[in-house]
Amino acid sequence: RNNRVFREVEEDAKIIWDRAVLLSKDFCIFNLLEKPTIPKPVVEKGWQKPGPGTLKINFDATIHEKKTYYGLVARDSNGFVHGGCAGCVKKDLSMEWAEVQALEESINFARINNWKVVVLESDCANLVNRFNSRQKDLTVLGYRLREIQKLTTYFSKFTITWAPRCCNKVADALCKWAKIKNCYLAFNLDYSSDIHDLVLKDAIN
Repeated sequence: RNNRVFREVEEDAKIIWDRAVLLSKDFCIFNLLEKPTIPKPVVEKGWQKPGPGTLKINFDATIHEKKTYYGLVARDSNGFVHGGCAGCVKKDLSMEWAEVQALEESINFARINNWKVVVLESDCANLVNRFNSRQKDLTVLGYRLREIQKLTTYFSKFTITWAPRCCNKVADALCKWAKIKNCYLAFNLDYSSDIHDLVLKDAIN
């Protein structure tokens, strides 16, 4: 087209097509017909089971009208629910501090139930990173995380990891339930059908 406009030279359609094919192969990153040279990262789209003998606690938090709402659920390597809770505290917190509140509630819930090998999972990457580097964090939040870490000496094994939001659906739903009901709910192996449906849907997806 440039040759036709600027040089008044009409090129054969076959030549233009061949050039287009070569350019398409050169830039196959954006070519939908070719296999991408840089593959997309594989993102797990559902809750992932922990190792044998480990309980994984997923937790989440939100804030609304000077209250903090949280939800958490504990499952084993087979996906069975061992317990969980949803509740609220009358604290006007930022979103980051609300996640810290949910973290502490999760640790205390595990201690109450005498669980020894625990993995906590959150979709708040900032909280996970700050907790794992708390010794270098000289802020007020870093100090609070170091105080919370002292609670984990009760466990024989304790870790906290990040997971995408799509892997934290049950905790997020419990958090929303607490916000709507504005009350506290704790459950163990015997839980309501509503929670069962949430867990089942998460396992299927």
